[in-house]
Amino acid sequence: MNHETEKTLSLGVHPPNEVSFLQKLTLTVEKITKSINNIMHKISSVILFLLMFLTTADVLGRYFFNSPITGTYELTGLALALMIFFSLGSGQLSKDHIEIDFLTNMMSEKAQAALYALASFILFILMTLTTWQLFLYSMRTMQGGELSGDLGLPLYIFMFVCAVGAVAFTLTYLLDTLQSILKVVKKSES
Repeated sequence: MNHETEKTLSLGVHPPNEVSFLQKLTLTVEKITKSINNIMHKISSVILFLLMFLTTADVLGRYFFNSPITGTYELTGLALALMIFFSLGSGQLSKDHIEIDFLTNMMSEKAQAALYALASFILFILMTLTTWQLFLYSMRTMQGGELSGDLGLPLYIFMFVCAVGAVAFTLTYLLDTLQSILKVVKKSES
């Protein structure tokens, strides 16, 4: 009996050392998602660091030299938007968001995993639609030539960059969905 026939004899159940397509897909999505979100989180940290210096220089200039830095309020708002969108995925990967689970804790592990898979999938769809609309809004802003108030910066650039952060956040929900489906499948096989 050859090796290929041995694999299919057990009614479609794969040997323990064989990796399924879903597992391979999940591992690939996990590597990509973690890499992208790690880079974005580091960029977010650099933005926060630069924002700290900008705010300090503005306060010092305002009180000691009676000359604040023009556009600090505007840059702070734009930088905060970038920081938030760049950090959302990292927070989701490390499960730092608030989760209310007192009802789901009463369910079985399989039911919890199934519910989490469904919720993650719904959030993945919603974030996909949100990201798509953010890209479309960025395009409309670019075509309209909208600029920031004090500095005259093109707003579409910041919106596009925020949309990239939204893509990374969307990938985390795809990863959560796949991981939860794997848990449900694994629990039903055992």
